[in-house]
Amino acid sequence: MPSPTPTRRRFGVYVVVALAAAATPTALAGPGHDHAAHSKPKHGGLVKDAGELTYELLVTGNRIEVWVEEHGKPTGTSGATAKLTLIDSGSRVEVPLAPGAPNRFEARGSYAVKKGMAALLQVAVGGKEIAKIRYTLR
Repeated sequence: MPSPTPTRRRFGVYVVVALAAAATPTALAGPGHDHAAHSKPKHGGLVKDAGELTYELLVTGNRIEVWVEEHGKPTGTSGATAKLTLIDSGSRVEVPLAPGAPNRFEARGSYAVKKGMAALLQVAVGGKEIAKIRYTLR
């Protein structure tokens, strides 16, 4: 059998490199690195991802709570600021959220909420916005 030409050898190397590169992200992520697995509500709220963090929003008539996790593990909120803007038919109500339990923002008061209204969550650390997430309340 004749030996492969330099062009064929280079092509073979490219194929091997391409296959290795395609498999690397999955291999590096490791087992259990499934965003869907940690995007399920743990507190009965609405869950959305922003970057590496997952935010679960729960809005009732007298409280607003947001839990923060990174890959399914609680992430501290001290040193961060957050606000939720409730939007309904052109009216907007801004609610500042204070850091609460280790991985929660919260506010207590009287909030006129209804199904279908929009809520815009903004989170900042050191004055720099790290997340801006839009929810539709159910």
